[in-house]
Amino acid sequence: MKKTSLLIILNFIILKTTFAQTNIYDSIYVDGRWRTFLTHLPTGYNNSNQYPLVLAFHGGSPLGYQSIQYQSGLSEKADTSSFIVVYPEGTKVAGNRTWNAGGCCAPATALNIDDIGFVNSLLNTLFSTKPIDTTRVYATGFSNGALLCYRLANQLTNRFAAIAPVAGDLMYYPWNPSRSIPIISFHSYQDQNVKYFGGVTVGSTGTYFPPQDSIFKIISANYSCDIVKDTLFHNTNQYDHFKYSNCSCNAIIEQYVSYDGEHSWPGGLSSGNVKVSDQFSATYLMWQFFQNYTTSCITTGINENTEKNIMLFPNPFTNTINVKNMTGKEQFTLYNYFGQIVWSGKSIEKQDFSELTYGLYFLKVDNRTIKLVKQ
Repeated sequence: MKKTSLLIILNFIILKTTFAQTNIYDSIYVDGRWRTFLTHLPTGYNNSNQYPLVLAFHGGSPLGYQSIQYQSGLSEKADTSSFIVVYPEGTKVAGNRTWNAGGCCAPATALNIDDIGFVNSLLNTLFSTKPIDTTRVYATGFSNGALLCYRLANQLTNRFAAIAPVAGDLMYYPWNPSRSIPIISFHSYQDQNVKYFGGVTVGSTGTYFPPQDSIFKIISANYSCDIVKDTLFHNTNQYDHFKYSNCSCNAIIEQYVSYDGEHSWPGGLSSGNVKVSDQFSATYLMWQFFQNYTTSCITTGINENTEKNIMLFPNPFTNTINVKNMTGKEQFTLYNYFGQIVWSGKSIEKQDFSELTYGLYFLKVDNRTIKLVKQ
């Protein structure tokens, strides 16, 4: 009986170790209250590795982390790209969870909840309990959570390598981060909650949000960017892609603005009857962007063509992609903006890409990824 019992216990331990649960709901005590969060560990998680970390902040919602986890598909992206994603939860007031992101509309703001202190303590906890690369920590958020991303970049600058606000705005001033932090922003011209051109939100709060151009003018001026709102792609049936570059600390600001969709997560799932843009995937694009940056001013080069001996042209391309200085051993894989493979092989110059739809693509060359535009 003892041997049987021991065998059962050992089998249980082995099963628990091998098929460990990847979603862990936990809490920490900060500023006199318990704060909750969900940690998603990627498929194949191993304590001996060092993982990038993405913090994903939900919008105002009674569902808390579940809303953004469902909308964004970040857990699935974490599984395929091997990073840890953590979904912190805002303070619940009258059944709704919100964030204190500055001059806005949330109950958390009215109560002056210390969400900056919460995030700072959460990062300390995660760093001490998980194998995280502390130089590769990123933040994204939707709506009220996107507003918090801007505040975190402003006040906890050295904690984050880059941010990716979705359907949000800068509502915490003055903007004066300790370094220029890279930003990739996603929006819709049809958003009536946080209007792209500024104005009072549709709904019960009646909050005024400034125009997106105004906030990026403030940010790019602070970053000393030489190139301001360069249009990389424009199609009124699809989306616009803007870029601010030649900024201090090698920072870049990118904007993707769709002509469809509403106040939602582009390329994600809809909550209720809200229309979602299908022009690009915010989740895919932000991860491509994040991989370029660490908390230092040195870019990683993971997603840039940093080796000068290979050149791709033209960009934008129409029917063909030409390459100079190949060794003949390169493996090419072309992805669309949804992260789907559209072509893979070695003889890229012989391929006819005339049937591809217009828009943004990513060409992976061995261990590098290069952004291309099809026109």
